[in-house]
Amino acid sequence: MTADLMRRKFEHRFDLLDTDGDGYIAQTDFTALADRLIDGMGEPADSDRSRALRDAKEHYWTSLTALVAADGSGRISRDDFATGLARTPDASRISAMVRPSVEADLALADRDGDGVVDVDEFTALFHAIGVSAPEAQEIFRTLDRDGDGELTLDEWLAAALEFFTSTDETAPGNRILGRV
Repeated sequence: MTADLMRRKFEHRFDLLDTDGDGYIAQTDFTALADRLIDGMGEPADSDRSRALRDAKEHYWTSLTALVAADGSGRISRDDFATGLARTPDASRISAMVRPSVEADLALADRDGDGVVDVDEFTALFHAIGVSAPEAQEIFRTLDRDGDGELTLDEWLAAALEFFTSTDETAPGNRILGRV
């Protein structure tokens, strides 16, 4: 059951990263994801937030290819992605991969600049990647563990790490990317 849960989570993550739907992820998918978020949030393409998001997604891709080998054409298949991540449950390596991306996502979503993301900001960001408002609001409530109506960097990062490392089917972090 544990291996099945992890594989389902990783395959779900892969499907969200495969922006062009070709069955592989590549650096271009991470660039497209960044552009989709920037456009969806109405952020100027040349802003500091946009540059930080693009840099963070580039870092994610580079870190990912250190964990999961890309093929000769610089792509990673769905199976290689899920299998490779299942072999890398090291939280410190996962944290090093996802932290810059989570920081940049939070900064982009944080429209009022208060250092946290409220449900409306979170919903807008997730809408930009195709998550419905009701589902984004449900995800937000799950991740807002202290129930204060705000997601901090620590809460968001804890959920991301839990997604990649927890074998507990009921872990809140499993919901960070929608229903698995």
